[in-house]
Amino acid sequence: MQKCFISAGDAQKLLSAKKLELFLESVPDAMLIVDSGGQISMTNGRVEELFGYSKSELVGSQVEMLMPAAHRKRHVGFRERYVEAPRARNMASNYELQGVRRSGEQFPVEISLSPVPVGSGILILSAIRDVTERLERERRARANEVELEKLVNVNRFLFSLSHELRTPLNAISGFAATLLMGLSGPLTNEQEDHLKTIEQSAQHLLALINQLLSLMQPEFNAENMVIETIDSREVVTAVCKMIEQEALAKQLSVSLDGPAKPVKLKSSRRMLTQILINLIGNAVKYTGEGGVTITVRRAGKGDTAVVRFEVADTGVGIPEQARERLFEMFYRANQGQGTEGTGIGLFISQQLAARLGGHIEFSSVHGEGSTFTLSLPQKGV
Repeated sequence: MQKCFISAGDAQKLLSAKKLELFLESVPDAMLIVDSGGQISMTNGRVEELFGYSKSELVGSQVEMLMPAAHRKRHVGFRERYVEAPRARNMASNYELQGVRRSGEQFPVEISLSPVPVGSGILILSAIRDVTERLERERRARANEVELEKLVNVNRFLFSLSHELRTPLNAISGFAATLLMGLSGPLTNEQEDHLKTIEQSAQHLLALINQLLSLMQPEFNAENMVIETIDSREVVTAVCKMIEQEALAKQLSVSLDGPAKPVKLKSSRRMLTQILINLIGNAVKYTGEGGVTITVRRAGKGDTAVVRFEVADTGVGIPEQARERLFEMFYRANQGQGTEGTGIGLFISQQLAARLGGHIEFSSVHGEGSTFTLSLPQKGV
């Protein structure tokens, strides 16, 4: 039987190649080794997963196959210049790069290059990373910064507004009330009607300003809020008593439905009270007959547990075309139907809910009523 001998040099080459292959497979990023002519010499499994090609399809092919057709010609020039002056570098710092999968889908990538001397030439070791998620996080962060700057500007505007408008508005309201009391002499019916309109308009504008300014109150800032263990039923009961007289005047029922045991959560009592005042107050305001039912219940378990406050009414409901804009500042869904409002209560409520780690949702049938649901994390109570 003839024996097969492998030379020491060939054995060393095979051993080095195997070690290199093991090294590439141990790296978490997609890794390519490309020769100076742009031909793929070696790759790892992450490249296959990222681009959708098999290793046999990649090895021996030009590296430009992994980028959009529109970029390939330009990349050949980049590659040739890199071979002339090779150095370790991260190309993402200079270029916005795109990869293309076998399916044709394009995606943003970050590529680092390292030259590997081989004899009189070089190989290029390239690490490729899909940065779609990172760019999306950065985009959201920039959007949040823009929104934060808008909020800061709004707060500055509101602070100025409070000093510029509150004093004259209080004076207008005060003088109108004085005249209506007859302290300056008798009034005709027409004069009394006009003064009542002036007083109501001034009070309406003051209510708008006060609601806007509530967002600036120190206890409504995240860094200043007082978090405590709260009995949800107790807070709802207190708010219902605040709105009781308005409901009685319209002959509406206001009822609380919930488990007999206290439903507790860790949150800001002040913020929760303000949200419920807005939600229950709106329900009473836009309900002509029937009533309002507030349901408190716990949902979920462990870290995902939430307390839900459902405020259901039998009122006018929300028109279909108004639902997308319902939480916008100054937007009123039922404007022109004879019900006074500032169009800011729901905006403030959603802002406060977000600061507490929760959110407000709603469902409605126009002409039959609405249900607003505030969900807040229970936070391990």
